[in-house]
Amino acid sequence: MPEKVVEGNRKSHRPRSDSRPRLSGRSQPDIRNRYQRHKIGANFDARLRLFIYRNFIAKCRAPSIAEMAKRFKWRQQVDRALQRLCASHAFVLQENGELWRAAPFSAVPTAFPVKIGNRSYYGNCIWDALGIPAMLAQNARIDASCGCCNLEMLLKVKNGRLQGPKGWIHIAVPARDWYKDIVFT
Repeated sequence: MPEKVVEGNRKSHRPRSDSRPRLSGRSQPDIRNRYQRHKIGANFDARLRLFIYRNFIAKCRAPSIAEMAKRFKWRQQVDRALQRLCASHAFVLQENGELWRAAPFSAVPTAFPVKIGNRSYYGNCIWDALGIPAMLAQNARIDASCGCCNLEMLLKVKNGRLQGPKGWIHIAVPARDWYKDIVFT
């Protein structure tokens, strides 16, 4: 039985009688145009992502959709790019279409404020809050609180290390399920 399968596989790999590649009904220019559109889209996504992160870092807030559209002069392209960026789970939009999150930054105030020098940012959870000083390679103060009793929990990050007594971070939802309901997680 296995011999027949192997023999069948060998026969299926014979070269075609004509050596031209199949284009599945499309002409060569059509394929080139599709590739160019994909390349332009990926380049636009990268430029938008960089704009968003630079805005978060410099202004301590997310850029609005209007600011992004003004910067790139094309609202529809911004909307499409944001949808593609959201597929990566690093970006999440609010119901009104504005940014809610560009990991590790939160676009809305949360219970995880991060103070770096004279700048303040927010993380959506303790994991994100710790990610901000790591991303920026800066010392930080995180004024978190316990999720069950609301007891103040001051965390300090110095030279990339969490300072102070040892503690626990409780993540109630397994990582594989985080994006089933990212707001709850």
